Amino acid sequence: MRRTKRRQRSIAHCVGLGLCAALISGGLPARAEPSAADKATAEALFDAALDLMKQGRSAEACPRLEQSQRIDPGIGTLLYLAECYENTGRTASAWATFRQAMSESQAAGQADRARKAQARAARLEPGLSKLSIGVAAENLAIEGFKVRSAGKAVDPAVFGVAIPVDPGEIAIEASAPGHETWTTTVKLGGDNKGPASIDIPPLKRLEAPPPAPHAPPPAEGTGPAPARGAPAPAPAASGGDTTRLIGLVVGGAGVVGLGIGTFFGVKAISKNSDAEGYCKGGSTCEDQRGVTLTEDAKSAATASNIAFGLGAAAAIGGAVLVFVVAPRQTPPVQVGPIVDARSVGLRVGGTFE
Repeated sequence: MRRTKRRQRSIAHCVGLGLCAALISGGLPARAEPSAADKATAEALFDAALDLMKQGRSAEACPRLEQSQRIDPGIGTLLYLAECYENTGRTASAWATFRQAMSESQAAGQADRARKAQARAARLEPGLSKLSIGVAAENLAIEGFKVRSAGKAVDPAVFGVAIPVDPGEIAIEASAPGHETWTTTVKLGGDNKGPASIDIPPLKRLEAPPPAPHAPPPAEGTGPAPARGAPAPAPAASGGDTTRLIGLVVGGAGVVGLGIGTFFGVKAISKNSDAEGYCKGGSTCEDQRGVTLTEDAKSAATASNIAFGLGAAAAIGGAVLVFVVAPRQTPPVQVGPIVDARSVGLRVGGTFE
């Protein structure tokens, strides 16, 4: 059996697992025409659904009819979809879909279909399960207050109104920021005939977490306590280890200084030897080349003396730190060079046992 098609857009039914406003009449503005491929798909789904319904497999047929209606809406599809809902016990969905088919049939001038849809809806209406959700006034004043029925948001406009719903267990949830979530489950249909009513009490405000206790200030010389669960920091190096390391560094610098002093010393000797070739006899050199070499020799000799002084001081200081101070010293030691116009040396400071 082929379905009857029309060009007006259908009204999507909103009854199912949640609450809805079911009585809607009239049509929505026309939508874009489905393509030929869409129409072929909708037709194939419709035919497959009818075959399943004939085999008594309405639970499998309903999703195919729903998809067919979404792709290419038609009054014929609506009527079969309502019948499919009725076969699977979804009486509220069936009732609302028959009412929708009645309204669209009347708008399309299909009186016979309108009468049939109205009769089927009227037959279902006395046995509909209805649910009313009442909400305490305190909740309505809470910003962000929400109610969900069967996982779907409930419009505040239907609070307190008995709305047809499909039979079965329905989970109700009320929530708001900063408040405890309230939940309950209501079972409709079966032995529970007639309307059911749920009243959501005022939501309880969540208690603010207690303020964190003020930790006492750490004792002098100690750092903050490690966080719970965090690995303990590695113990700091002792004063002796620090001093020994400083001694090795200073001693190494001293060796480098001695090497630099040696280099400039050799250079001074070489320059002075070259100058003697130009300044023979007498204490005064008249040759400009000899004067230049003499000045270079003096500069190199000065640099050599300074480097030797610093290097020797550093080498001696490093040896003292490593072999004398470190074994006896606990707090860190302070080391620094002393250089002035008259002397060079090394300053060592600290507390010794």
